[in-house]
Amino acid sequence: MWTKRYLNLTDDHPRWAYIVDVLFSKNVSKDAGAIKKNAQINTFLQAWNPSTGRGSCLPGYLRQMLKTAKRYNVSFEAVKLDEQMKKALPIWYHLGATKLLRRLNNTTTSNCLRDVHGVTYVAELFKLIQRPCYIKAVETSNDFVPHCDCNDCEKDMEQGCRHPLRCCKAASALLRQVNRKWNPTMDTSPDGLSLTKRRKETNANALQDKGDVLFDPSLTTRGPVEEAFRVFVDPEVHEKPPAIRERRGRIVPKEGVTAYVSG
Repeated sequence: MWTKRYLNLTDDHPRWAYIVDVLFSKNVSKDAGAIKKNAQINTFLQAWNPSTGRGSCLPGYLRQMLKTAKRYNVSFEAVKLDEQMKKALPIWYHLGATKLLRRLNNTTTSNCLRDVHGVTYVAELFKLIQRPCYIKAVETSNDFVPHCDCNDCEKDMEQGCRHPLRCCKAASALLRQVNRKWNPTMDTSPDGLSLTKRRKETNANALQDKGDVLFDPSLTTRGPVEEAFRVFVDPEVHEKPPAIRERRGRIVPKEGVTAYVSG
């Protein structure tokens, strides 16, 4: 029950959970290494863990909460996520990132992305990647322009960024290190199992009338991130692609053929 309440990331997020976040951040396991405070969002949404061993300074009830969650595989389920949910995940210590991204978490440029550009979530990378001056630089194969006079870059430099275009390039590099299954720019094909719009409307009416509701077999998880937490999650689902219905190609009906034989 404690874990369930802690993972309620809505406006009803309990006040004591904010204190728990602070305690977790002060008791990061040695395996996770040194993590900047503004890179820590939630241990269940990122690839770092609080220490629960004998040397941990966490209260016993929090260690028990984490151990219980681990025993029953409480995790962020990622069978198939929609684009908005992918963008809502933290980019730092991303659950579905390559090993290279882990090394990029604490570079000088990464510090600038967090401290100056306010990059915390995947969605916030796009405001840099989609900046017109950077797009133009990439198109001209000149993404190392030392200075840019556009308003966005000038504002960044006033805030302390020494090379805005370099940070734009770093944002693009970070996004490339997010695996295909988790990357909002990739794997956008539908699972082929979702109900049609009409069937969803029929279900909505059936719920109001207390009638029969048609089961939605969709594998795609939509909505806010707290909707994707599950118990008994197979750890391997984080890396493996989902099994989706094969898309049928164009079917051409057989045509009658008349053959003529001479002689």
